[in-house]
Amino acid sequence: MQVEYLATMSLPDEGWDVNILEEACWKAARNAAKELFLQALKQEERTVLAKVEGERKGEVRRYLTARLGLITFYRQKLKRQENGKNNYFYPLDRAIRLEPKQETTPWVKKRACELATKYTYREAALLLSAEIGEEISHYPIHCWVQKKGRVLGKEEEQKWQATFEDGEAFEGEGEPKEIVVTEVDATMIHSQEGKGRNIAVKLGIMYSGKELESETAKYKRYRLKDKALYGGIEEAQEFGEKLYLKGEEKLALSKAKNLLLIGDGDQWIRAIAQGPYFMATYQIDWRHILVKIHQTFGEQPRLVSELVDYLYSGKGKEMLDTIKLARLFCEDKEKKKKIADLASYIENNFDGLYGSRSLKDRVEAKRVLISSSGAMEKNIDVVIGRRFKRQGMSWTKEGANNLLKLRILRYNKHDWEEFWERQKLAGVSFSPN
Repeated sequence: MQVEYLATMSLPDEGWDVNILEEACWKAARNAAKELFLQALKQEERTVLAKVEGERKGEVRRYLTARLGLITFYRQKLKRQENGKNNYFYPLDRAIRLEPKQETTPWVKKRACELATKYTYREAALLLSAEIGEEISHYPIHCWVQKKGRVLGKEEEQKWQATFEDGEAFEGEGEPKEIVVTEVDATMIHSQEGKGRNIAVKLGIMYSGKELESETAKYKRYRLKDKALYGGIEEAQEFGEKLYLKGEEKLALSKAKNLLLIGDGDQWIRAIAQGPYFMATYQIDWRHILVKIHQTFGEQPRLVSELVDYLYSGKGKEMLDTIKLARLFCEDKEKKKKIADLASYIENNFDGLYGSRSLKDRVEAKRVLISSSGAMEKNIDVVIGRRFKRQGMSWTKEGANNLLKLRILRYNKHDWEEFWERQKLAGVSFSPN
């Protein structure tokens, strides 16, 4: 099919500048595109109607919001007897795969969701309206995000159930990695249930190495190699298993020669590291230990220095014994409790004090054998904080989770495009006949 349209534009006789020219060209191009769109519909309908049997019942108007703006067109309604009943249908709608109540093109929904992963729903509506030259409310954008987020969640759920409940084998593709590092953490966002109610959002990042961004830069900055993200508002076990599946899909975790998992010492993170699927070497984030030491012994700088020296020199037992001794000689009940909490924290995570160091003889990529979750801290801010923790924001668990699924997907361009291609194929695919 070939469709042609002669575009024209008008410029003022008294003179014009580059701004007037640009505006005139933009409007002429948009009008021409709409005309081509309508002519293509008319031409396609003539072709389809020549092949379809049925009694013509007249033309019916339809509206469609597209990247060109609001498109208004008319198409023929047909009546045909099928199984003793009158069946009314629109051959053109079927031919171009328009669903009965579809009001927008897939591109508009895709772009709306893309904007909403970065901006508030109202901001996304304003930006999209400016792009297509037609006013779009924030409400439908919210609905589209929730619907597509649920689709993503359902896909993850199906893989999870197939693997961990039905026992289906799942093995990622690719060559075995020397090491895969996983960093896990959680942060709180405000809940709509009321003041003081928060929602825990869990996030995990995985990577196989670190690459220097620039050899000539004054300050060295590193890029995570083979980076994969997973996040969700889920129970710890479910989150850990889905995180593992994401790692298997992207980095073939089951083939990796070494696995290192870094966390802040929370029990649920340790359980993921030591679970039957990860079975990773666990490393507690030293930054959390250092903060707790300074908070507990802030008025005793010499003791703080001694404990830090013990930590860095690999003398974890001496550090713990010194803390217990300080508790024994402490007479202040409140401080004694803080010291006891610090001792318990280190005891519970003692096997993770030097997890990274234990791999040094087995891993050549020494740069990834770190003792802190610096990459995770940055991603918590970028992925969650900048979209979910802005002033005045509050969420429902489902609403935040659906948006989070899309936001994380958006960080991988290939996965994002692949998802929307699947959504196109999941649409109407009936014959016009």
